[in-house]
Amino acid sequence: MTTLVQRGQTLETKLRYLAQAKTGATDLKYIQQRTEEWQARHSRLMNLRTQTAPLTLASQDAATVTSKNGALRQNAQKVLSRLLEKEDIKELTRDAAWTRLLKACQGLIEELDAAGRKAWQAYLEQLGSLESPTSLRLRMPPTPSNDDALRAYQASYAAFSAIARLELPRSADDLVQISAHVTSCRLAFGRIAFDLPDDVKAFYAAINAGTATLAHVTPTVAKWLGEHGHLDRFRVRSTSQ
Repeated sequence: MTTLVQRGQTLETKLRYLAQAKTGATDLKYIQQRTEEWQARHSRLMNLRTQTAPLTLASQDAATVTSKNGALRQNAQKVLSRLLEKEDIKELTRDAAWTRLLKACQGLIEELDAAGRKAWQAYLEQLGSLESPTSLRLRMPPTPSNDDALRAYQASYAAFSAIARLELPRSADDLVQISAHVTSCRLAFGRIAFDLPDDVKAFYAAINAGTATLAHVTPTVAKWLGEHGHLDRFRVRSTSQ
């Protein structure tokens, strides 16, 4: 028969296990909370470092980022030392060092984000501006060769704009790609002929409007079409057909 003392000892053991389990569950909760707080900021910081790495920050911005990065390292070392010393994750909840660590990380994130955006805009400005395809279409003579060049321009301009609209580049590849798109746009632009004889401009304007007649095919137009190999592009039809 189990004695009262034995039953008491059994109950005491169970209570001890229960207390340990409760402590373990509490520790796990604190670990999860601290991990989530840190990972949210650390993930954002790592992404920013990838995005800003290929950019050249302004000298003052670079100095500020370096300073804040040093502060973050110091705070991280203090938190690690205290955790190793006390071996109690709950202490991080009550310890001001943890709060300072999170603030230091957030401060670095905000500074790096702002500095990166400035550097990205500076890089885009160095590439130079590009005329929109719509504006280009309005002022260029609508010849077949110009239309071909404009289509090439539009494709490169669309690819350029997609990257230029980003708040920050996604990686170093974006800088390579956007530079290539600018070069392609300028090559296509160089193929566009703006200085055409007035008769040729009037001829193509009438073609596009659907109002062209033989009266538009002046000697100047016929000569220009022949020189540029465009005579075979057109067929004469009677309006009575």
